[in-house]
Amino acid sequence: MDEEKKYHLDQDFDLDDILAEFGDPGRRGGEKSPARPAAESLTDRSTRLVLDSIDSAVDDAGMEMLSSIIADTAEELTPEPEPEPEPEPELEPEPEPPEEAPEEWEEVREPETDSVPDLEEVIDSVRGLTDDDGGEYASADAGDNVPEEPDKPRETRRKSAKSGVNPLLAVLALLTMHREKISGGKTRPPTGEEEEEDFEEPEPEKAAKFYNSQMSGLRFRGRVAAGLCVLMLYVSFAWSSAGLPLTGALNGSARIVSLLLLVFEIAVVMCGLDVFTAGLLSIPRRRMGAETLVSVSCVFSLLDAIITAIVGNKGGYGIPFSVVSAISMTFAIWGSYYICKGRRTGFRVLASTKNLYTVTGEEGIAPDEVAMMKSHRSTAGFIRRSEEADLDEYLYETVTPFLLLACFLLGLLSSLARGQAGAVVHCISVILSVCATFSCTVSFALPFAVSAHRLSQSGAAVAGWSGLRDIGGSRHVVITDADIFPKGTVEISKIRVLEGAFTDKVISYTGSVIAASGNGLAGPFADLIRRNGYTISRVENFEAHDGGGMSAMVGGELVYVGNTAFMNLMGIRLPQKLSDKNSVFTAINGALVGIFTVDYKATGSVQDALVVLLHSKLEPIFAIRDFNITPSMIKRKFKMPTDSFKFPSYSERFRISAAQPDSGSRVAAVLAREGMGPLVEAADRGRRTNLAIRIASWISVAGSVFGAIIMFLLCWSGAFDSASAGNVVIFMLLWLIPLGVVMVGLER
Repeated sequence: MDEEKKYHLDQDFDLDDILAEFGDPGRRGGEKSPARPAAESLTDRSTRLVLDSIDSAVDDAGMEMLSSIIADTAEELTPEPEPEPEPEPELEPEPEPPEEAPEEWEEVREPETDSVPDLEEVIDSVRGLTDDDGGEYASADAGDNVPEEPDKPRETRRKSAKSGVNPLLAVLALLTMHREKISGGKTRPPTGEEEEEDFEEPEPEKAAKFYNSQMSGLRFRGRVAAGLCVLMLYVSFAWSSAGLPLTGALNGSARIVSLLLLVFEIAVVMCGLDVFTAGLLSIPRRRMGAETLVSVSCVFSLLDAIITAIVGNKGGYGIPFSVVSAISMTFAIWGSYYICKGRRTGFRVLASTKNLYTVTGEEGIAPDEVAMMKSHRSTAGFIRRSEEADLDEYLYETVTPFLLLACFLLGLLSSLARGQAGAVVHCISVILSVCATFSCTVSFALPFAVSAHRLSQSGAAVAGWSGLRDIGGSRHVVITDADIFPKGTVEISKIRVLEGAFTDKVISYTGSVIAASGNGLAGPFADLIRRNGYTISRVENFEAHDGGGMSAMVGGELVYVGNTAFMNLMGIRLPQKLSDKNSVFTAINGALVGIFTVDYKATGSVQDALVVLLHSKLEPIFAIRDFNITPSMIKRKFKMPTDSFKFPSYSERFRISAAQPDSGSRVAAVLAREGMGPLVEAADRGRRTNLAIRIASWISVAGSVFGAIIMFLLCWSGAFDSASAGNVVIFMLLWLIPLGVVMVGLER
């Protein structure tokens, strides 16, 4: 029997009313909320209700802020707990007590089952807190609630608690949810095996629609920001150059120009509000990246514009670098747009068909190297990998803290060492604006979007940066029978059964051995057996020979199936006039019994893929089981040189083509079409895109470092005329040239 407890309840303090006001998650469809544990203080109840209301919108940093807000508010409202009064004798409740009747003790029994988890367990699981951290979160009896203050009624205190806590929590939750919604899905994926297993991927159609819905807003905001930047460029160049006119109050007035640039920059920041808030919130989370540089640069350029608009250009520092920060913000908006575009394109390929091939990197196929192999397996994990952090995030998460520290130190040094304390904000703003290069937020997004578009035309899609990294780390690609000659390009054109042999036996035995081998001829022979009403026979002791053929026991008889060279190797005599390079020969117990002429049709997509292999650094592994497909046959059919193509031994081909993806292999790409074209396109373009992104990202980081050094030297020497906003824009545009070269190479 549960222990009975007594609680003191005021008549104006109704738990059901409070739960109805906050929104009790236990009520569904008008059902009565289940009984709750009695031992729950005001602090505990507030924490639980807030956690239920904001769900999972607030992440780790938001949860820390949330808990601190609740703890601080509860500490202000809750004085030191008084000793628990001794229970009074139980009184019989009166039928209708008058309004002035004194409060009574009511007997409340604890529920036998806990429908709501204990608060300490919730806090321990979410925040890792315990009751040993000072006792602020320890549970107390209901009778230990906040006592009445003589000069403040209970209703007033209850409203003040709600007004003090709920608006702060609501603002925090709304900001986080808004940022996650309009950020285009550029969020860090779950880390850890347990969290990855709990992560449930959406349907490809829904994922594609989500990113498509983000693109229209990003495109509109990017165009508005770009138009504002054009106006800011004109004003900035006209200020430092006599060739462009400025009319009215703008002519010669640094204060008016700074005020105008301030208004324009605020408008650009509002266009990229998601980037701005994400960059600033990443500082307390210790996940600073390229967006952090852009946001901090905007903050200091805004401060510089405000100072210049107030005091003017007294020190001769020139106008603020608002245009540089605004252009960096505009590039960040377009970077988010192109990331959404690339992911939408890939998810549309994923949703185009259910009969998808997956491409994974496998070890053990090539000696000490990884080879890309396609297979029919689940595409689970493709969406999650597509949303993982890209190379820009990895690089700038490493260098951004050092860049920010260097910018502040160099800005202070360049101004205070020269005795120009009024130029501190301007110098820091100048160095910060150059660190936030125009390419720091697009060096991955642009190549990825272009590559995704080109791959989708051939029916392929790569799983974001993670998939590109896997493909870029492999030099080999496995080619099978269906890649060279897809379904429908191979057919049996002529059948000859020698005298003394039974047609049904020859066809059935040959088709059974071919089917057991699993090569590209299995489909045509299976159709031949089905059309003639024959059956597949049981195959035993199957063996593949390096000479280009197979042997097996069928119906107690030894059957050989192979090409001309294999039959000669087995000592089986072939008539000279019946010998054909594209024929399948069958011998039973050492005697030739059948000849099947096979017609192979070359396709243009396979020919293009073979040309790509000839000119790329990929090393194909031809794991082809069809003994008729040889380098000379490919040369003859596709009219191209094949000297660089190397075929493994016939038994080795069986081993490689029989390999299955490892259980721990992760999807690097998906293919929606048959044939060799999508596979080679994904492997070759994936390798080139991986290299292009690495080059562009490292050049972007180098631009941030060298730009900071150059601007520090100019500020140190006091050459503010050279370190003008217009000159800095030209300098940063020059660092975009390598990215343009990369884009041209990918468009080829």
